[in-house]
Amino acid sequence: MPQGPLPSDRDQRHAALGAIVLACFGLILLGLVRLQILQHDELKRLAEQNRIRLDILRAPRGDIRDRAGRLLADSQPSFDILFRPLPAESLTRARATIDPAWLTRIAALVEDDTADVRRRVREANRSGQTAVLRRAAPYGVMAAVEEFRADLPGIDVQVSPIRHYPEGMLAAQLLGYAGQINDGELSTRLDRGYRMGDLIGKNGLERRYEDVLRGVDGAEFVVVNAMGKRVATLSEGPPRLPVPGHGLTLTLDLDIQRALEAAMSNIERGAAVVLDPRDGGVLAMVSKPAFDPNEFSVGISSARWKDLNRDGAYPLLNRAIQSAYPPGSTFKIVTMMAGLRDDLIDGGTHFPVGCAGGYFFGGRRFGCWQKSGHGNLDTKAALQHSCDVYFYQLGLKLGLGRLETTARAMGLGEKTGIDLPAETRGLVPDEAWYDKRFKRGKWPRGVLLNLGIGQGELLASPLQLATMTAIAANGGRPIRPHVVREVAGVPTFKVDKPIEAGIQTDASDWDVVHEAMRLVVEAGTARASRVEGVAVGGKTGTAQNPHGNDHALYVAYAPMDAPRLALAIVAENSGHGGSIAAPIAGHVLRRVLLGDSTHAAPRVPPRGSAPADSAEVIGD
Repeated sequence: MPQGPLPSDRDQRHAALGAIVLACFGLILLGLVRLQILQHDELKRLAEQNRIRLDILRAPRGDIRDRAGRLLADSQPSFDILFRPLPAESLTRARATIDPAWLTRIAALVEDDTADVRRRVREANRSGQTAVLRRAAPYGVMAAVEEFRADLPGIDVQVSPIRHYPEGMLAAQLLGYAGQINDGELSTRLDRGYRMGDLIGKNGLERRYEDVLRGVDGAEFVVVNAMGKRVATLSEGPPRLPVPGHGLTLTLDLDIQRALEAAMSNIERGAAVVLDPRDGGVLAMVSKPAFDPNEFSVGISSARWKDLNRDGAYPLLNRAIQSAYPPGSTFKIVTMMAGLRDDLIDGGTHFPVGCAGGYFFGGRRFGCWQKSGHGNLDTKAALQHSCDVYFYQLGLKLGLGRLETTARAMGLGEKTGIDLPAETRGLVPDEAWYDKRFKRGKWPRGVLLNLGIGQGELLASPLQLATMTAIAANGGRPIRPHVVREVAGVPTFKVDKPIEAGIQTDASDWDVVHEAMRLVVEAGTARASRVEGVAVGGKTGTAQNPHGNDHALYVAYAPMDAPRLALAIVAENSGHGGSIAAPIAGHVLRRVLLGDSTHAAPRVPPRGSAPADSAEVIGD
């Protein structure tokens, strides 16, 4: 029987190869089925356990130092308790957002209100940004969170920089504080790279120089598991390290600041400023009551906030630049200069009506602070003894225009332009202001009497009074009050030019003012501010206050032959400038100029108590 042809070796090889290929494809198919169907749930769980997350490395803010390089503010490491949003497909995210037991447990651990924790967690889940639940957590809180973190999805502990003020309450309102950004601040700064949990300057220098002090955050990619716990750092690239903010060197002198703080320690409410009359640098600034900015760096409770602001204390208010007071008799320096520069008076001018304790004008008697009267004084003696009757008459002779122009030229009635936020303008009324109040041309000339002695509608901040005194000290040259002297790494930084015009007049006019201010201290109402061996020029003031006892004021500069200190002091509701404010200035001047630290701060009667009624000690 015949047989067909046998397959060739070539055909056999093709068949074997085809079988192998089919077998391989079969194995691949089986593997896919196994991965996609049989092991789907297990592999999904394993994939969820390892994810890549971008962690932000917070940049420390720039340091703040006084003119000698002594530290006033820096950044220190602290432990923050964070909530990091979990992956959208993670079942634990829903639990972290809505589970009351989780929220209650977290709130207890971070020692915060449950509603506040819920708000921050929900906002973090919505925005995808990390939320800070507790900044600068104590070791006990941090340890408790670490102990239970495996059972707390989304919770993490991170080391972050926090603002630290080594001098505590010293210069608190000037420095300000940096705290956690709030929702309103964040909504206006999202385009500038701010995130939830960032620090931001809230007031003072921290706020004014926020863009300078703030650093550039770094970042790194980390591998985390499904509970948000960090497993490893991604090795594909190094982290981007944070860049600290620029440091500030201030004009502030820590020694003078401490002296002023000590002198004002018994003042319940008030403010004081010391300027360098040569360039306008702020050497010291105090506002009472004060606060400790370290408290605000970590956040304070509602109860603590209410305690700080009880009885209208408002410690965050910088009374040195944000409060305005009637300048009282300190304004007589302006009235006197206005008369001298327009040749209406000279150093020996007497007015026809002497002081018998009051002055009659328009059917009304305007009293002098010295009820027994001063007699008929010349210009210098009138300032020396602060005779109201003399300056009533000078105010009438000057008229509103001359008074207003001179006051503005000496730094009153407008912001000084200091590099601090929320400065007040004060008030120097002009004709338009009175026309608006009394109708055009209807305002009484009697307002000039009050303006001449620094009362009436005049208002000035302690900083403006210090500026006025500095301009008087340097013979009319304008200055620009400023706090920052240098910005590290910014060589182009410079202080702006003065806003006020200063006073252009004969040097002999200033000689009269300076001699009169010297007499005020040597044998007038400011004898309590005398410094042995140093000539001091000053002027006391007592400003009427419709809401309580008078405010005590004092302005001074020293040494008179080469002025390097110009100061202004306001003690609210404390009495007379000569008995309250002048001793404070004397304490500062003796401590700074003579190095005398042996005397205690001047004693001050409790705010609201009646002052002593002695001509030897009260003074205007």
